[in-house]
Amino acid sequence: MSLEIATNNTIIIDGQNTALKVTQTGQGTIVYTPESTFPPSKYQEHSMPHVRYSLAHDNPKPNHATPAAGRSQFESDVRALLRELPPA
Repeated sequence: MSLEIATNNTIIIDGQNTALKVTQTGQGTIVYTPESTFPPSKYQEHSMPHVRYSLAHDNPKPNHATPAAGRSQFESDVRALLRELPPA
């Protein structure tokens, strides 16, 4: 398993661009498909099993009101999302 988050927020798994991006907000972690003209796609946020993920730790310490799932859980959930999305 290999997860990378590029500096432009692109999610890369096993060296492959997933065409998904991630951002952290005060409300939680948002995984989304960015709007693009080639190939054509509309901006779309994707529902994830956890509200918040730590993208830096596998076992984050629960020090917030909304506990975060870890990095490996994020990777697992993104892989599951990719299996559900239609092919690009």
